[in-house]
Amino acid sequence: MQLLTKNYNFSQGNAIVGLIFSFTIIEVLAELFSFKIILFAFRPLIALLLMYLYWITSKERNVFFFISIFFLLLTSIFIISESLPFLIVGLAGIVIHRILLILYIIKLNKVKDFLPILIAVIPFIFIFSYLLSISDEIPKESYYPLVIQNILVSILGGVVLSNYFMNETKNTPWLSIFGVLSIALYFIVFIEKCFLPNLPPTYFRPLGMILYVTSYYAFYKFVIDTERLKADVNEDNE
Repeated sequence: MQLLTKNYNFSQGNAIVGLIFSFTIIEVLAELFSFKIILFAFRPLIALLLMYLYWITSKERNVFFFISIFFLLLTSIFIISESLPFLIVGLAGIVIHRILLILYIIKLNKVKDFLPILIAVIPFIFIFSYLLSISDEIPKESYYPLVIQNILVSILGGVVLSNYFMNETKNTPWLSIFGVLSIALYFIVFIEKCFLPNLPPTYFRPLGMILYVTSYYAFYKFVIDTERLKADVNEDNE
């Protein structure tokens, strides 16, 4: 019976992964042709499917995962809108989401020494601070939100980079992939908003959509692999 359930969950999981990447193709096309209705309809579905995928494949079903992806879901809805109140809610959501991601990764990796993280944060802070200082296209009201985002993304990059050098395990590749894709996504958004605001959104957003989905799929795989490693260690100790 357990074997049948496991096989069913495996098949269902593969089907959901297929749906996620099928919706990604639809979203990329919607970004290319600026179909806002399709963006509103399908982008939240990707986050919902990711939560459901975790629900059926994880034994722990950690509430941290659901809360962090829930804020990603809220952000994906509100950030599409051009209305200022919606954008403010979207920005608040992404700040909370990134804080939760950082705390969740630290919790999963059982980080006790934070000095390597502090050292690894420095190059990211330097790069993003330099880019921010040389940009002449930043609206005044966007400056401080960008500073906050720069700090959070730098901390996230520092956590991932320090883990790569200090805590190499079987789950490290997925976390590294997530880190690289997430920082690449933020870098593209940063360049678009701060240096090339006059270019049509179709230049960057299709690539951004691909990075968005693949980065969070990598994050899901990192979480699942970490939970499995933990379960294997617990079985060996019993």
